[in-house]
Amino acid sequence: LDDVTVAAGLDQAPVEVEVVTDSRTGVMAVPVTALLALAEGGYAVEVDDGNGATRLVAVDPGMYADNLVEITAQGLQPGDLVVVP
Repeated sequence: LDDVTVAAGLDQAPVEVEVVTDSRTGVMAVPVTALLALAEGGYAVEVDDGNGATRLVAVDPGMYADNLVEITAQGLQPGDLVVVP
């Protein structure tokens, strides 16, 4: 508690605890639903080139959290538009 006086007189109370076991900062992440399983194995995302065309970019998924997945890929930059079905 930031102010222990607010708990004066309490000997028990229900609490909600969130345990974070791992985290990442400064990574690229996309919605999990943007991942496409490739027939030859692995994953890709479909990138909108902005001119009506799309291309598949192979990605290596990392940590999953809150419906997002961390990805690393060559040929993909922060700010690229990823197709989400």
